[in-house]
Amino acid sequence: MSTARSTSSSDGVGTPSPAAGRGPVARWVPVVVWACFISWFSTGAFSAQSTNSYIDPVLRWLFGELTPETFRFAHSVIRKSAHLIEYAVLAVLLCRALTPPNERPTATIVVRTIVYCAIYACLDELHQLFVPRRTGSLYDSMIDTIGATIGASLFLGWRRSARAPDEQPARVHTEISARSRG
Repeated sequence: MSTARSTSSSDGVGTPSPAAGRGPVARWVPVVVWACFISWFSTGAFSAQSTNSYIDPVLRWLFGELTPETFRFAHSVIRKSAHLIEYAVLAVLLCRALTPPNERPTATIVVRTIVYCAIYACLDELHQLFVPRRTGSLYDSMIDTIGATIGASLFLGWRRSARAPDEQPARVHTEISARSRG
């Protein structure tokens, strides 16, 4: 009886895992699509004046009548939170694209991700200088970079907490062998 592994497709051995088949295009398409969404969010359709029309009814539904000062504050918090979230998502997608499947991101990848997101944020704010009803803001670029840092950190934590396929069983086997030797 042979101890060699079968390569037939019926037993699942020898077939690549879904992550192994994830090529560069599949990893980079989400980054490009999300970056396009960010650019779309930088158009006049998402200016502060435009977002008033749908944020106002939601705030009124949730909190009732608001004073103009309270509404402006809530509107600003929502808009700045959107900056934070959209760049956190971009950083997660970018870290995923830069990190080989089933590997943990290195510190270099995390730093590169944050730098790339910061550059994109600055370019996006520069773009907004030329869009009617929009303004470019270094403050927004800083919020975007903070969001990217949060996203890259979350990705790093998630990948570090995920066990590599061979890592845990090998360590357990070594511990069992050491115990059995006395």
